Amino acid sequence: MSRGPGMQNSSRGYTKLEIKLETPLGCDYANAIMPDDVDLPVGLDIRYTCIDEKLTIYLSYSLESLGDLLTLKNTLDEVIRALQIIEKTIPL
Repeated sequence: MSRGPGMQNSSRGYTKLEIKLETPLGCDYANAIMPDDVDLPVGLDIRYTCIDEKLTIYLSYSLESLGDLLTLKNTLDEVIRALQIIEKTIPL
């Protein structure tokens, strides 16, 4: 696997992948997504920040196997689905 933006190799034999999602949503909408962030796998971190009054979401995960990549993809899918639901139900 080649390293690209957001990927870091570790001396411990894993790759840490970081993803930044910039949204058009206001910062208050983080509370609508956070309840899904329970029982995250070890090594997966989700952070919500407010930049220029817009919600920005950071995901990072230490990948040790291909299965971890699937876990990250599924988590990212869930976050994006939640954002889409908010965008469809609340006029921006």
